[in-house]
Amino acid sequence: QRVEGGYTMETVFDGSKLGIEPYDVEVTQGGELLVMDSTNSNIYQIALPLS
Repeated sequence: QRVEGGYTMETVFDGSKLGIEPYDVEVTQGGELLVMDSTNSNIYQIALPLS
């Protein structure tokens, strides 16, 4: 998806499919996602690639 200013945005992770409402997402040095859930204040560690 192309957005303002020439930036390109791609959905990598749809938390709603897992019952997670992402507040913040970080990538670890090992390539996993750390996802902070805004609804339940939980932190999830998710291995890539997602299938």
